[in-house]
Amino acid sequence: MAERKIDDFIDLLLYERGVLVEREGITMKALVKDATESLQYYNDKYIRCKFIIHTGDLIRLIEQNKNYLIISEISQFNNHFKARLRLCNHQLVIEIPGQQVLVGYDYRGAPIYEMSDPTFEYYYSIVENKVMDIETNQPIVLLENEIIALLQDSEVTREKFIEGSEFTFQGKTYTVIGVDRTKYGLLSIKASLSV
Repeated sequence: MAERKIDDFIDLLLYERGVLVEREGITMKALVKDATESLQYYNDKYIRCKFIIHTGDLIRLIEQNKNYLIISEISQFNNHFKARLRLCNHQLVIEIPGQQVLVGYDYRGAPIYEMSDPTFEYYYSIVENKVMDIETNQPIVLLENEIIALLQDSEVTREKFIEGSEFTFQGKTYTVIGVDRTKYGLLSIKASLSV
């Protein structure tokens, strides 16, 4: 009986206070609130929803037009889920080179090829230039030309962001020098500025 009332209360809150979010192209309602009352460096939020979510899911808050990554484990209640979101502060860009396209034949019958324009793939990510020391809980600043990026761990990102691969960040080319998949659903890469 008490469980039913809690479920009804969540339904009422979603109906009255829920905001539209998008996950994997599907729009749904969820409760989203700031994770802290005070100002913090990170723009973290909590999400409560009735649809299944996973660590590493990319959630777009439609009204704000901002993308967030689920960075925590998922708490499951009677019929809803809760997780912590962090704002994706950048997009990593991978250039896919153009391909040779047959455009015709010359007077001898030899094929004439032209290169098609390159295409670009964009990946929402959380990019930082510092990490926290787990023993002292103090920030460790990376070298000036290094970054760490947190992305959704998917088949695509596992193929695109491997050691030695290159991507563009803020107009500069970076090379992946390390990959960490120890956090379920999240892909962490360390990259250095290419010279």
